[in-house]
Amino acid sequence: MNLVYRICWFIGYLLLHLLFGFRVKGAHLVPRRGAVILASNHISLIDPVAVAVATPREVTFIARSEPFKLPVLSWLLPRLGVIPVERGHSDLGAIKAAIQALQQGVAFGIFPEGTRSRNAKLQPFKTGAAAIALRTGATIVPVAVYGSDKAWGVGRKGPTLFKPITVVFGEPLPVATGKTGHQALDELTKRLEAAIASLLPPEYRGDSLAHEQAGRQA
Repeated sequence: MNLVYRICWFIGYLLLHLLFGFRVKGAHLVPRRGAVILASNHISLIDPVAVAVATPREVTFIARSEPFKLPVLSWLLPRLGVIPVERGHSDLGAIKAAIQALQQGVAFGIFPEGTRSRNAKLQPFKTGAAAIALRTGATIVPVAVYGSDKAWGVGRKGPTLFKPITVVFGEPLPVATGKTGHQALDELTKRLEAAIASLLPPEYRGDSLAHEQAGRQA
């Protein structure tokens, strides 16, 4: 980690533990070297910080370009490895930026739902994460975040303190590179969605996913 990232990581670590209560499970499942995609559900503004602090290596994220125009953030965000994407070109731009970063062997964080869930339940995934994995051969690790919606959910003006936040890493998913057709994208996307759902408490799964999990357990 570079110095700026280390300082911000340490500040994030302290704030998450002192102000909310922070728990991490399965961090040993994240490969320590090489290209890896950390694919997580998304329910709060806190999620990128929570995933980054929970991961035992530096994580690169994508963000809209607007914050890069602000005085302090224009200096800070590039030093944290955040990649700017122009509004209106998010999908294609994000995929290209992710591929370039992963070719350098980084850990890349992505939220396959595409936006924060307003009800904290898992929403249908877009195929971007699968497309990036299939094109790069990067290991893809499912990640589940829960509790952050109660700490700072969608529509809330500020955080609610002392609400526990948990990050859970799952077993890496095997990816067969070279197959980038619609069928391969859909299959990997469904596998990833099911893997993340299995890491979440039932109340955080989408309705169809909850029914599917219940059916498998019956």
